[in-house]
Amino acid sequence: MLLSRKDWTQKNAPFAIQAAKGSGIFPETLLAMAIVESQGKVNGVWYPGAGLVAKKANNFFGIKKGVNWKGKTIDLPTPGDADKISTFRVYNSFEQSAKDYINFLKVNSRYTKAGVFKAPNYQEQIIAIARAGYAEAPNYADIITKVADAVKKNIAEILEPINKNKGLISIFVAGTIITLYLLNKKLQYA
Repeated sequence: MLLSRKDWTQKNAPFAIQAAKGSGIFPETLLAMAIVESQGKVNGVWYPGAGLVAKKANNFFGIKKGVNWKGKTIDLPTPGDADKISTFRVYNSFEQSAKDYINFLKVNSRYTKAGVFKAPNYQEQIIAIARAGYAEAPNYADIITKVADAVKKNIAEILEPINKNKGLISIFVAGTIITLYLLNKKLQYA
């Protein structure tokens, strides 16, 4: 099923937020890179997950095999790259692809050296990832940052209702605890 960037982001944001937690990677970075790296054009419109590598390998980040990869692989055409055929990692799901993307950045020291994990925000993190050589396009950081800005707005639409309800939930829980405490005291003196 083809989803717009907004719908795709909203569908995958909860997992991305959870996966990114404590990893040093911002969810905006993860989602924006997945959108750009996995998109494909269908009837003149770009859709996340519609690109050849995402469709054939559930690889939403364009991660190539590498020397240490022991999992499944697939050879696919890459006309925009220096190598016209590349070997990509194969995953079972977006979630598995995202987890390996985070691991890929962590185990390749060039990303740590470029400051990816010390970046104070997703914009600087994206610049650091590009500086470390994630993609060949010279304007890669600009493209990813524009998408990440839109992702941030879409994530806010998800988190805003949750954050508003946190206050209500806290009041409800506190009220329930107080009520149970008072009922317990009343039963002790009855």
